[in-house]
Amino acid sequence: MRYVEIVSTDVDSFGDEEWNDLRAHLSEDEIAELGMFLVGNLGFHTFFGSLKFYPMFAPDGRLVSQEESEAIYGDTPESLQGEAAE
Repeated sequence: MRYVEIVSTDVDSFGDEEWNDLRAHLSEDEIAELGMFLVGNLGFHTFFGSLKFYPMFAPDGRLVSQEESEAIYGDTPESLQGEAAE
């Protein structure tokens, strides 16, 4: 989990200690796969967060339009609150 946190918040601080810890538990292929998974997800969420999408479903499970979702969840839905805090 430390790897995930560092890669998503301060990749420049990732050093030999972190690499050695990963290598103690994972193969090089597994480390590469984990890295690709992380950057794919981080990039996906960053990109779609910038589009200001609202949740597709109401709390009761109904599929709703973006307009109805905005009315339900307000100006800043939970999925965008991290951006609002910045």
